[in-house]
Amino acid sequence: MKTALTLLLVCLAASARGQQVHQVEMMRIHYHTEGQHAVDAADSNENGIPDQVEDIMTQTLAARMMFVEVLGFPDPLATERFKTASFLDIHLRHKDVLKTNGVAFDELQRFNKPGDPKGALSICFNVATSVKAPANLTPAHEFFHLIQNGATFFKNRWFTEGTARWSERALGAGGLGPARILSSWPPPEARMAEIAAMAYEASEHFWNPLAARLDKRGLLPETPALEKLRAMRYTDGSPVLKDEELAGWEFIREALLELGRVDDEAFRALGYDRWSEENQRSAKNDAFIFRAVFEVVKRREAR
Repeated sequence: MKTALTLLLVCLAASARGQQVHQVEMMRIHYHTEGQHAVDAADSNENGIPDQVEDIMTQTLAARMMFVEVLGFPDPLATERFKTASFLDIHLRHKDVLKTNGVAFDELQRFNKPGDPKGALSICFNVATSVKAPANLTPAHEFFHLIQNGATFFKNRWFTEGTARWSERALGAGGLGPARILSSWPPPEARMAEIAAMAYEASEHFWNPLAARLDKRGLLPETPALEKLRAMRYTDGSPVLKDEELAGWEFIREALLELGRVDDEAFRALGYDRWSEENQRSAKNDAFIFRAVFEVVKRREAR
């Protein structure tokens, strides 16, 4: 009869065998081939990497190329907050554990993976093993959260989820998601309170209407990186870039940079001693975020 210790060692050995990593430059995807967190084993190109893992890596690389190289958003790994990170780590986990398709983290992590340099730091997000990148933009959405986190400490959901939902059209079809008509600008206080209580739907009620207002053409700029994006394919042969439209990217980029400046003002004015999770999500931040957006809109409309 096997002892409890022997059983534990057997389980640990099996778990270790099921853990794999797919790395491209500084990006790593950590996944399992056995157990609860196992990914789909299909490997159509027979390169030893499950298609699901390869496609998630492809989409994340494309998102970085789009936002950083094509559109000039700040590279999270080059920002003051995250510049000490050596890796961008993506962990694939069963949705029953994650409770969502994906989640990004705003703190530097130390995973101590085998072979890591001593003290190596990472920025990271998790993706559910139910996500298939050719039909789901969760990896690009979560990468945009890392851009936000590198640019500003504000994490109010009407801002973070609203603009991340907007960002999905960068690789997805169409230049803009649903957009309500802005009945007045700036919005009255009652309307701002309603928007501040939103999350994903803030894209439809606030960010998308502003993107449409400030960018009538909604086209991606022609760059060498865009040419590379046109050629990127998922393992099933489908293009990663669905079209070349994205309304309001200059506005959203400028707003993020303005928020990176304004959060310093908020920190002092609100008497924060540190950017705790509570402070990052505080409703007290809303007035500063709105003010920053109003300033960016004013500047862009004056040009």
